[in-house]
Amino acid sequence: MNIDFVARKVELTDNIRELASKKLAKINKYFNEILDVRVELTQERHLYVVDLFIHGKDFDARATAQHKDIRSAIQDAVEKLEIQARKGKTRLKGRKRQSEQERRTPDWGVEVLEKESVASGHPRIIKSSSITIKPMTIEEAALQLESSPRDFIVFLNASTDRVNVLYRRRDNNLGLITPEL
Repeated sequence: MNIDFVARKVELTDNIRELASKKLAKINKYFNEILDVRVELTQERHLYVVDLFIHGKDFDARATAQHKDIRSAIQDAVEKLEIQARKGKTRLKGRKRQSEQERRTPDWGVEVLEKESVASGHPRIIKSSSITIKPMTIEEAALQLESSPRDFIVFLNASTDRVNVLYRRRDNNLGLITPEL
């Protein structure tokens, strides 16, 4: 792990470098690979400000802390960075789990055409399309619906693991359909 130190109005001693390196070694377990670490130390009046930037293979993290003691400021910044890294790692694991679940989710094609209905003059299916169902929350589905040209979205509700349909109503509100099996 390569650590770059930038000191402004602060004397950067070997003890401070060792302390920052030792504290940042804890963060290594949350990243698959850390590409770059930058530690900025600044003194503003009576406070020490520590900015930590980590550029990793999977995600980046940044934390800032202020304290009267430089060692406490470094400790606070590393704790904040550790919280961010832990959240980022769980988000990555969730994405991996979600992509596996997407592979297991069936592709629901719209094939409901019978030969008798075409010959008898009843309504026919003119267009048949396939919709991939992705797991997401209702809020995420609402955002997807706003950017979609369609008036509906079919999704797997992440909280209930059930297929739902969110549609745009004529009064510009949204409706939610939860099929019962």
